[in-house]
Amino acid sequence: MVRKGAIAALVLTAGLAVGGCGGKKQADKPELKGTLSFGVLAPTEHQGELGVRAKDLMDGAQLAVDELNAKGGVLGKKVELDAVDDACDPQVAYEAAKTFLSDGANQTAGVVGGMCDAAADREIGVVDSTGIPFLVTSATQNGLVSADLQSTFTMNGSVYQQGLSSTYWMNYKEAQRLAVVQDDSAESKALAREAVALIEGTPKLVSLQTVEPGGQDMKTIAAAAVASKANFILWTGAARPGGELVKALRAAGFKGTFTATAASESPDFLTAAGAAGDGAYVLATSTAANTPMAERWGASFKARYQREPGFDAQQAYDSVRVLAHAIQKAKSTAGPKVVKQITTLDANFVNSLGVVRFAHDHTLLYDNRVILKVKNGAFTWERSLRTDSLG
Repeated sequence: MVRKGAIAALVLTAGLAVGGCGGKKQADKPELKGTLSFGVLAPTEHQGELGVRAKDLMDGAQLAVDELNAKGGVLGKKVELDAVDDACDPQVAYEAAKTFLSDGANQTAGVVGGMCDAAADREIGVVDSTGIPFLVTSATQNGLVSADLQSTFTMNGSVYQQGLSSTYWMNYKEAQRLAVVQDDSAESKALAREAVALIEGTPKLVSLQTVEPGGQDMKTIAAAAVASKANFILWTGAARPGGELVKALRAAGFKGTFTATAASESPDFLTAAGAAGDGAYVLATSTAANTPMAERWGASFKARYQREPGFDAQQAYDSVRVLAHAIQKAKSTAGPKVVKQITTLDANFVNSLGVVRFAHDHTLLYDNRVILKVKNGAFTWERSLRTDSLG
């Protein structure tokens, strides 16, 4: 199916053969009758970083589709992807989402995508109004979904859940006195605000500082944090200054726990921190690169595409599988029936971190946070930190 009109579309399923298991004869391959379409909303025509992420998302979704088709499809039908470029732009995204409004025989059975917060926000209202199941893969904005929606769920932890993970980790590490350092970005401040608001008595917030361009240098900020006698320091900003901060803190004599949020999972953090980074923690988002349970899937992706999968690929892969599982369990593509199954997924149905469950507000019940520890100048797996968003 090729979309025409104002919104450019990209269909990636043409010419793909249904894969079989090695060594099986052609006759043993499942015979698929008819097709079942999953829509994808992503900036597929974009260049630069967004374009790279969009390709990553499409490749992850396509890998899931090919695996499904090799095992008999969904409801005996061949699964196909119907991708529409949303440009990661709210206005374009609003029109792109309308592409999936249909009352014909080829109605979309489900939609995945929504990489960017503002674009996903506009797409959700349109898709949800149809009752078509929509799994938002990557956006993290608080309030994107709620219990009032009928068919939209988020597959990524929200900013609130990132803050919640921070407080769980503080408690696990027995933090008593907390210093928070943020940069001047809206994202960093929002995350710091969430973490502080979720503290219940312990730890006590003893310092809150902002790293601003042209403001106090990192040595001064580190000295102030140490003077507050904090035993746990949380950094919510970008990677490079995070590395500079931990280096300055160790030089100032800080012996406690230093933890950075997901943006610091970057070589820039390691380079800036140098040897002082060893022992630092990062509250990261699960990927095939940092999560042992996802290594096998990551190897399968690399064998197929000759590159490492990114976060968007993993999210799209898992989202397609959730939709397919729910449709198969519902024995129907009817939106309400599929949504009911999404809210009660089988306990033996898992993604890279384990069991998939959604909370009453349509966010992930167990988020996708992991703890990494810097050892010998590299990020190493420490443990998962699957917080309950209803807690």
